[in-house]
Amino acid sequence: MKKKAPAIENIEHLEATIDDIARLEVQLRAKEARRDRAIQLVRDEHDGPIEEQKKRLKSLVGLAETYCLARRAEVFPGKAKSASSALARYGFRDGNPTLALLNRKWTWDSVLAAIKTSCILGLIRTKVEVDKEALKTACLTDAQLAAIGTRLDATERFFVESKSEDAERITADQVG
Repeated sequence: MKKKAPAIENIEHLEATIDDIARLEVQLRAKEARRDRAIQLVRDEHDGPIEEQKKRLKSLVGLAETYCLARRAEVFPGKAKSASSALARYGFRDGNPTLALLNRKWTWDSVLAAIKTSCILGLIRTKVEVDKEALKTACLTDAQLAAIGTRLDATERFFVESKSEDAERITADQVG
């Protein structure tokens, strides 16, 4: 059998519940602050050595790449693009293809013009979409909005915000 949550019976009970929410929010912020301080201490302790190791790693990868580029045929005989050592595989991988301009003579506008004149318009993309922000602020009546299949919705949401300026009134023993 499910246990029902207790119902609020009167305004005093409501205000006591709201005050409990405020206390819990203050406790939560205090716990999050303690956690964040602990995380920051760990980061402060470990970030320096980690960054140093990343720099060293990047430097060594650069040295290995320079060597392999200069002696590619020797390091990767035939059509091979990779090799192995006792602890790792290394080599060159093809990246994802990217489209680049042929030379400095071309710009993306001139490519667009060339596509238009060559009649291969299937390679041109035009994106048309509703500007929802402009539609919301267009001062249209409900009837005008309905005529184009839309309406303005504003849902009401319940909130409880603890008064941060009064947070110090909640004593340390209340914070838990």
